[in-house]
Amino acid sequence: MKRFHFLKIYLLSLLISLLFLSGCSRAGHYDAVISRAGEDPADFVEQTLNEVDLLICDDGLHPAVAPYDFLCNYLQQKPGTADIVFLEVVSIKAQSAIDAFMAGEAKDTLLLAPVFRESFSYFWPYETYLHLLSTVWDINHRVPEDQRIRVVGVDQPIYWEGLQTREDYNIFQASLTARDNFMYRTILKNMDYFQSGLKGIFMTNTRHAYKCIRDKDGAPYWNAGTFFHEWHPGKTYALRFHNVILNITASKDPGENASTEGMDRMVYSWARMDDGAWDEAFARNDNRPVAIPLKGNLFGRHPYMGNHMTNVKAGQSMSDAFDAVIFLKPLEETTFSAETDFFMTEAFKKEVARRVRVMNGHRLEEFLKEQGCETVEEYVEKLCVYVPERPNTLVMSDEL
Repeated sequence: MKRFHFLKIYLLSLLISLLFLSGCSRAGHYDAVISRAGEDPADFVEQTLNEVDLLICDDGLHPAVAPYDFLCNYLQQKPGTADIVFLEVVSIKAQSAIDAFMAGEAKDTLLLAPVFRESFSYFWPYETYLHLLSTVWDINHRVPEDQRIRVVGVDQPIYWEGLQTREDYNIFQASLTARDNFMYRTILKNMDYFQSGLKGIFMTNTRHAYKCIRDKDGAPYWNAGTFFHEWHPGKTYALRFHNVILNITASKDPGENASTEGMDRMVYSWARMDDGAWDEAFARNDNRPVAIPLKGNLFGRHPYMGNHMTNVKAGQSMSDAFDAVIFLKPLEETTFSAETDFFMTEAFKKEVARRVRVMNGHRLEEFLKEQGCETVEEYVEKLCVYVPERPNTLVMSDEL
């Protein structure tokens, strides 16, 4: 019995040692990749745009501040390297407002109100977008004309004036089945079908940025990034700004309350890549901003995580999803955008109230109770206020 007890202790100690050595080896490989392949993010973006025509950027999270601050700084430091910035969340219906703002001799941001009012939800609040548009205006008014940057919205329009009920809204949502192809076609046309040497940067979200993730049967999940990757090889490059990532365990039916963003169609948590091993490696690199190509290294070989986890081909990895990752700062230091209210007027608040009734009219009393409000107008007053920049609350999740 003593010999058996000793054997159990020995085997347990051996297993712990092997796990420890495996962890150390993995950490060492991450550090080696950063040392060997890591590059300054701005220089990396510039070099990539020299090699391809369109850089497709996954902002990680729409409210994330760091990717948009990086883009603003990049455009200021390296004007002339990008001709067009494409924005996923901005409707083509708001393009005339962007063009009028950019053409103005004075920086009249009130002209941009339609950009933030034309949204699939009640409105689009993030101040990062106002900062980006303002930064491009500044650049365009100090550089030669041939270095001026266009900002182009590529999203499908929503004609709120034609939506009167939740059923109308559901029909609109059904029209979004071809949304990625719409964005792809809009970008392609503005890029002159890659015939003119134009250079573009597409700021989007994860589910539109993937290169080519395949389902269990090997068929691609067709999205904007995949259309470009499969139909215009060598013309685009997909990178992800490092942040927490979706860890999806199951799908579910949201019923008649479905949102356009799709988060209510999944059972998920937020996770750190490789249980935090990526973050630990970045910390050992003194948390210096770094860009890392994913092909042929431990970062890229990490099993795929993201929007299609519940039905994905065996062996899919992060390098199947993206070409590179950019680390900007520790996740604990990342923030969510302030929510601007510059476009709010009493007349628009009435329109917001109407949209609330359209989207929630089938369960309005229940919805208002969930929001702690007695009337739609009370809810709108709570909703239509300035919200300061705040910490990335997903990083604080107990699940991480």
